[in-house]
Amino acid sequence: MDSLETLHQLIEQEIKESQIPGANYALVFADKVLLGSAGKRAILPEVEENTIDTIYDMASLSKVVATTTAILQLLEQGRLRLQTKVKTYLPHFQHDSITIWHLLTHTSGLPEGVKGLMSMQSADEVWQQIYETQLSYETGMRIHYSDIGFILLGKIVEVITGMPLEVYTKQFIFAPLDMKDTGYNPKPKERCAPTEYRNNALYQGVQRGVVHDETAYLLGGVAGHAGLFSTIEDCSHFIQMILNQGVYQGKTILHPQTIDRLFQPEVEMHQGVVLHEVMRSLGWMVGGLGGPNGDLTSSQTIHHTGFTGTSIFIDRAYGVGFCLLTNRVHPTRENTHHIDMRGRIANYVMTHYQKLS
Repeated sequence: MDSLETLHQLIEQEIKESQIPGANYALVFADKVLLGSAGKRAILPEVEENTIDTIYDMASLSKVVATTTAILQLLEQGRLRLQTKVKTYLPHFQHDSITIWHLLTHTSGLPEGVKGLMSMQSADEVWQQIYETQLSYETGMRIHYSDIGFILLGKIVEVITGMPLEVYTKQFIFAPLDMKDTGYNPKPKERCAPTEYRNNALYQGVQRGVVHDETAYLLGGVAGHAGLFSTIEDCSHFIQMILNQGVYQGKTILHPQTIDRLFQPEVEMHQGVVLHEVMRSLGWMVGGLGGPNGDLTSSQTIHHTGFTGTSIFIDRAYGVGFCLLTNRVHPTRENTHHIDMRGRIANYVMTHYQKLS
């Protein structure tokens, strides 16, 4: 049995043991991509076989694939600086000291999410709450993951470019990368992997082709922190771009200096004897413990996950990237076995990638 077949069987076994419907995966090298599909796309209301062209709700991978990339493009164009204050672009934002860099590195002091979502009915209510949000800690003194920070970054992209986030990202990121099935509010919904069965004030029924994240849902499906949908093939194009120093099939999406910065830790936090418990670069996580990159990737590895069960890691020292797209929240978010699953699969990838290449 060859290594690729073993990888596929490992993923199928993990799907079975982790009790998630299915998964699509991509093993990515600078000049080669290996794709696979396993399990089911849906189990409610009917069982559907998974296919390689299934569109997945990317959840927080929206932060790095779309929003971070857009911000870095504007940085390269001389249209912003990392140390520019958020209030420069969003005058209703009340915190004077918070910069774009703070938002990208999750060190702003802003809490993780917006409070009181279930009682809201409009995007205006969400934005009012965001602008009135108090800090959870002093800016720059901790690393604390914040959806609010990336919602603000998405809005900053819109203010600077004069374009809706979904329009800018399609024109300047997804189209050049030939990511034909990547965007917000996808159609046709039949190709989408369903997520959660819900019965609450925001949504009733199985969500399919509708963003799972509550805040993004209230914001019309388009936000800097969530809302992006994509396929495994499209994601492989993005990873190849990173591995090729920002270039995809002759088209420059980001420049080498910017790619280098992505792999450079900007902030670090640890407790006790752990040397590198949490490290972040611009948008991405770098190294650290418990990530989707497992235990064997190099220090030159960036990674990120999404709540719906999506993940990416890119190890440029070894020249390999891996993307795993699942809908682990289907039919319920209570299943968390996927967290350990991702690391085990990553360990196999990192010890066999040369045979797979």
